[in-house]
Amino acid sequence: MNDSISKVIALSSAMPRMVEMRGRPVQSSIVRDPIPGPLRIVGDGPADNMTAVHTEHMLAFNAEHYDFWAAETGADRDAWKWAWWGENLTITGINEETLRVGDIVRIGTAEFRVTSPRIPCFKVAWRIDQPDTILPRMMETGKVGIHLEVLRPGEVSIDDRIEVESPEPDNITLAELSRLLLSLSPDVLPELKRAMDIPALGSKAAKTVRQRITLIEDRERMRIGRWRGWKPFTVTAIADEAAAIRSFYLKPQDDEPLAPPAAGQFLTVRTERDGETEIVRPWTISGTDLDARHYRLTIKEIEGGAGSARMHQHIAVGDTVFARPPAGQFVLDRSGFRRIGLVSAGIGATPMLPMLIAHIERGDNAPPLIWLQVVKNGSHHPFRDEVARLLAQVPKLERHIFYTQPSADDRAGIDYDHVGRPTVEQVAALTGAVYPINPFGREVPMPGKETEFYICGPQEFEALMRAGLGQIGVKAEAVKSEAFVAASAAPGEAIATGIERAVVRFTESGLTAEWHADDGLTLLDLAEAVGLSPLYACRTGVCQSCQCPLKSGEIGYSPIPPIMPESGQVLVCCARPASAEIEIAL
Repeated sequence: MNDSISKVIALSSAMPRMVEMRGRPVQSSIVRDPIPGPLRIVGDGPADNMTAVHTEHMLAFNAEHYDFWAAETGADRDAWKWAWWGENLTITGINEETLRVGDIVRIGTAEFRVTSPRIPCFKVAWRIDQPDTILPRMMETGKVGIHLEVLRPGEVSIDDRIEVESPEPDNITLAELSRLLLSLSPDVLPELKRAMDIPALGSKAAKTVRQRITLIEDRERMRIGRWRGWKPFTVTAIADEAAAIRSFYLKPQDDEPLAPPAAGQFLTVRTERDGETEIVRPWTISGTDLDARHYRLTIKEIEGGAGSARMHQHIAVGDTVFARPPAGQFVLDRSGFRRIGLVSAGIGATPMLPMLIAHIERGDNAPPLIWLQVVKNGSHHPFRDEVARLLAQVPKLERHIFYTQPSADDRAGIDYDHVGRPTVEQVAALTGAVYPINPFGREVPMPGKETEFYICGPQEFEALMRAGLGQIGVKAEAVKSEAFVAASAAPGEAIATGIERAVVRFTESGLTAEWHADDGLTLLDLAEAVGLSPLYACRTGVCQSCQCPLKSGEIGYSPIPPIMPESGQVLVCCARPASAEIEIAL
């Protein structure tokens, strides 16, 4: 490096204060002015300086970046005085492309260690008057800023030269790490894990790297052991869980490794009986044992429900059922740092159980958790003992179990916490209080509305919960739900068109496939056979997630979906050609 041009050109320090950002007050120290200096450096950063959230001692930002980002965003460069990006040191001559995590930096009489690139947040976007969508672009360029840890206190002045030493020249550069944190490719996992092993890596960056590793690994788990079409499973055990609720343990007959489901996914199951119509239903996976190679499905017998009745009344240990691979979009996102709310009523606890396990697996990095559950009483309480054991492992827990009709044997404060059904006002009161989080090394208060909620239960229960959460200002996109939707009692018949062969064109991908009636394939099956990966969840027309435009041609349904799509749309998971040529926007 050329020390003759590596120097400090501006200094700043600031204390956090409340700033109005996009209509809401936010505590931040990003708004600051340059000072003439010198800047006195103490053990945890500049004197009279404090960050609002993260614990990194100092931030340096390149003067050259000001011109780059002004050109990139169309901003008025003259409006950005030094320290506009919230930095303590405005520097020139060194940058993120050359600095490595763990490098030693000497400026004036002080000494620092490079800990990480800045991980830009919405405050940075607000400061330069840009939408949050600018943040990935910042990380892609690597021109984000440099976090420094104080190794030796001292003084730094304007025009002080910067000296850099690289004791670990193989460590990752800041720009490389910034770009890696955008990737979802499993190819970057070794590099991310090597970065995690660098002792100098800053706490905020370490948490962000760990979250990215978790996100990629969760996505990759869904690719392991997956199969195509229907696969035979043996029912190896059946267990009563609560009144009218049973668990069925399914083991693949080929004894191949199981496809690990994401927490909250389901299996689409087909049952057959001699002389009776086959029944296809999606049921949530309540548990998975990869070593024992079995899925657990927990099913409540519903009055008038053909699928649940067959499982409860006719399926026995040793019987065969058929299943598609795990599917579904109602899954726990473990990559964030906000509090998690798992909310259920009755058998809606089924997806919450694997979500709870996945949350616990995050270990010390797990954010706080709300467990809100509504059941009739102890005899109707699915997974009561199992959930109690798991909740005991959650250190930052708020438990709210409602028994609508507790029995004499039910223990208040042990089995349940509240009597009756929750009201809208109760939901708001129980979830709206401020809670503490420690995302980046310093505990900060978060409003209750900053919680990610997952809801499963009857539609009227979901509506009540959404109304309560709406009262405290929870955004709609922070609430994911899977309401109970009644599937048709039996699959419909395919439209009898006499079509034995059809040409299917997938217009978005440019692929063409030939469909034959005797293959028994749906349009989703056909799309997968030619290498496409359409979005789907249930494969029975229930979830509607596979809907896409039908550009031309006619189709028939088997099974008939409970909610038919609008004209010009098709549910490919249960559709089959009813004309000799079809065009679908896939």
